[in-house]
Amino acid sequence: MLGNVDETETSSIDQRAGPWIAFARVFVGLLLLYEITFGGWWKLGWPTTGANPDWIDLSGGDLGPFVGAEVQSVAEQAIDQGTYGWFETLLEAVVLPAPELWAALALLAQLGAAIALIVGFWTRPAALVTILYFLPVFHFGMIRTSPLLTVPVAFAFVANAGRYYGLDGLLWKRDCTLGRATRAVNAPLPIRREWYPGLAAIAAVVGVYYLLTIPEMVDTRVHLTALEMTVLAGLVAGGLSFVYRGREPVTVAADALRVFVGYRFLQEIVVRSEPGANALPGWASVEAQTEVFAGIAEAHVAPVGAFIELAVLPAMSAWVLAFAAVQTTVGVALLVGYRTRVAGTVAVVYLTALTALGLVRLAPLVFASAIVAATLAGRHASLDAVAGRTARPPAVPTAASLPAVAVGVVFLAGAAVIGIDPTAGYGAMAGPVALVMLAFGCLTLAAVSSPQSRRLARAESTAAADD
Repeated sequence: MLGNVDETETSSIDQRAGPWIAFARVFVGLLLLYEITFGGWWKLGWPTTGANPDWIDLSGGDLGPFVGAEVQSVAEQAIDQGTYGWFETLLEAVVLPAPELWAALALLAQLGAAIALIVGFWTRPAALVTILYFLPVFHFGMIRTSPLLTVPVAFAFVANAGRYYGLDGLLWKRDCTLGRATRAVNAPLPIRREWYPGLAAIAAVVGVYYLLTIPEMVDTRVHLTALEMTVLAGLVAGGLSFVYRGREPVTVAADALRVFVGYRFLQEIVVRSEPGANALPGWASVEAQTEVFAGIAEAHVAPVGAFIELAVLPAMSAWVLAFAAVQTTVGVALLVGYRTRVAGTVAVVYLTALTALGLVRLAPLVFASAIVAATLAGRHASLDAVAGRTARPPAVPTAASLPAVAVGVVFLAGAAVIGIDPTAGYGAMAGPVALVMLAFGCLTLAAVSSPQSRRLARAESTAAADD
């Protein structure tokens, strides 16, 4: 999992996988960029909103424009409401004495990583910075969304995703300072293959540690951190074991995303059962979901609001059954790897529909991983692998490029006209946020399906073959 993509791989499977690897990279980069401008962790804001005063004050301070109010507040809240003892010590010794410094590092890390992922420039160090940023965030108790960003970013690291339709691919063969630097920073970590079993064992021990702390943390702010870290550590341990046995790192990582998506589908049923614009429907009651969708209908764009009022709310019992059936079936199928391509495709369609309906927080984040599960997964630790079902990645039609651009631009323009208030909740901003998220999907699809991108991909493939 820590190794590079095989630079001599020129098979048709790799060529067809390239667009989907690039799609995941670009889409998660756009999500990170959205988070620091309008999202739940907004910092920069927009010209119409201004910067978040808890993060940035242009009048200046001890560390230029950076303000540590939010960092200090979150750290103190984590200590007051309960976190791991070792993390509390870290907060008191390292973070709280210099909140402005950590605010600056957080903003610069997010912004730099977002841009690097979008354009595919020095993707591996950008992904590594993002992972190192989010791991402490987990322990603040911000666990619902941060793993959903971390997992596809980790996939981008394993896949060396900037080599696909990114600047890294263009610079890889350049015999200049920037080309050599690009090859150096995107090189595999200096970890020998024989170390993988030991690293897998360490990851397994870490997972057991977090598993054993679940009862202790059940009444604290970080009550779900232990669960998420257990799952993530287990996926790392399993992935390292498969790679040590000679499996291809990218497809192993894709199957890790498959398992994670299935797990999160089921978690939204079993653990987080309350519906909302920041959740997936799961098995929530008719009454609860009626309340959620009634609020979304008021805030959504007129056509979707009317659809919810005329077609969703009067038949909410049927929608609840459909949500429960799809989410449960797809979650289980992805978890065990049964008919992965079908289950993953249904997951992508389902998450797109939820986003369009106004469930705009979790659905786009899970989508970033689901697109990988739908196109590249099913080869390892799956019933499909046992049965010998190994489908090739689907081809991306070049005809999708222009329509996708047109729709994406229209959606972004609509969101700009309506405006997004980052201080309002996701339910209140369901309409414009849904337009932005759908636009991200359309524009990303256009980027990886355009004829220019195909020519770039062929040049990158030739470069890889010459290595």
